Amino acid sequence: MTDMRFVNSNIYKVIFVAGFLFCQANFAVAARALPASDLYFLAQKSFYQLKAAPEKQKFRHHWMKTINMFSKVVDRYPKSSEAYRAEFTIGKLYEGLNAVSKNSKDLDRAAQHYNNISEKYSPANLSDDALFRVAEIHLLKGKFASASTTFKKIFEKYPQGDQAKIAQQKYKSIQIAPKNKVYAKVAPVAKPKHTKPDRIAKKESQLKRVSSISTADDKKKVVAEFKQKTRKAIVKKVSQPASAKPSSKGPVKKKVVQPAIKIRKVKKSPVKEKPVQRPIRLAKKKAIIKDGFGRGYLYNPKISKRKQNDAPLIVVDAGHGGKDHGARSASGIKEKDVNIKIAKHVKTILVNRFKYRVVMTRKDDTFIPLKDRSKISNKRNADLFVSIHANAAKRKSAHGIETYFLGTSHNERALETAARENGELVKSVKDNQVQQILASLITTTKINDSSRLAGRVQDNLYKSSKKKYRGLKNLGVKEGPFYVLHGADMPSILVEVGFLTHRKEAKMLSQPEYLYRLASSIAEGIHKYLQDKGPSI
Repeated sequence: MTDMRFVNSNIYKVIFVAGFLFCQANFAVAARALPASDLYFLAQKSFYQLKAAPEKQKFRHHWMKTINMFSKVVDRYPKSSEAYRAEFTIGKLYEGLNAVSKNSKDLDRAAQHYNNISEKYSPANLSDDALFRVAEIHLLKGKFASASTTFKKIFEKYPQGDQAKIAQQKYKSIQIAPKNKVYAKVAPVAKPKHTKPDRIAKKESQLKRVSSISTADDKKKVVAEFKQKTRKAIVKKVSQPASAKPSSKGPVKKKVVQPAIKIRKVKKSPVKEKPVQRPIRLAKKKAIIKDGFGRGYLYNPKISKRKQNDAPLIVVDAGHGGKDHGARSASGIKEKDVNIKIAKHVKTILVNRFKYRVVMTRKDDTFIPLKDRSKISNKRNADLFVSIHANAAKRKSAHGIETYFLGTSHNERALETAARENGELVKSVKDNQVQQILASLITTTKINDSSRLAGRVQDNLYKSSKKKYRGLKNLGVKEGPFYVLHGADMPSILVEVGFLTHRKEAKMLSQPEYLYRLASSIAEGIHKYLQDKGPSI
């Protein structure tokens, strides 16, 4: 009986293992059967999870996991548009990994994937951006000649691309020092009128100027000046004119006392010196616009006029307003009121604490069409556009904070949120054609910067707000087809500070202290992004 139980036990184990292997095989087949769009979506999801988790970014294996997911898209669908975008994202990931690892090989891998964009695929919107990243990597590694060649290729091959103008300015700023010439030594000769040096500088001390000066004893002396300050000028006595008989042992070298003769200073040639690469800052267009409806309201920090002009300009957009109430809580709290209160606090903190210039799209309960909000930021030539909203959902249990930037999305909740915020302007955001139209209106550089801005604001917002409200849920950074973002020419995000349809979050959003905390967190996130980004080019 015992033997039978033992046999039955082994049979069950065999069946379990076989079933497990069968399921694994089916899962692998299913994974291989995924279309390119779904495979890319999974990789993209991993990418945003990594971007929203600073702790994960400290470890290489998290980066490699996401890189491998994009690599599968390239391997399985090499001719697809998803593979084209995956190559670019892999390059971005290796660049991000290099910032952590400090391993130059990661930069080489990034450049390789960026180069694949122009070598393996037909030209599209990412092609010039990929080459620009290659040129920047060359600069970072000190390969100025390669960087110069690549920048030139960008504006010649993609003159209509969004990187052409910047690439041209970068190209002009790079000065390639000519290679040092090798001179042969020559024997000293008599000089009747125009003297030449009897000895030429070695290769490592490049000749800059040669001049001859008459001395008191009617002889000639030749002075050779060299670029390197550490090397002394070579002074050689030259024999008298042909009428004088030289010694059989050659010209006699005598100690020459330097006469009090002023020697004209020679200006250094900037072309021959090794160039110092400095970031180029494009002059901002001066926008003189009167404040008012449809033009926004400008607030300047109390600093000198010159510093004001150099300060970044942020557009703070309080969502909804006037006849557009937005979402509403069960207790009657209107989204438009929550938004304007937070927006005013954000403006005050950015202006007074961080000394930035701020434009508010509305400062009171006024209705402003969505299309006019981004127009305000473009007219003002702003650096950033931040739209503030409160969320809502049919499911009453939905709660948490999230930050969006413009893009296509397969996430149902993101599409639902976009549909609510877009109102009647875009009725069917699930329509692929609508999403493609929206996505085609944005540049890759704007997407990248918007993604980083969203990550900074979301991370800061969640960490700070959770101290006050422990039940707060981090819904992360997402992309979605938001109409209010697509028209802005600069990095732009939409912040959802909580759900008015959730009982506890609605209560929190009614407390002035909590609203100020949210505003402070958003402002600090913006400041951190601008500090990380450095000077614009």
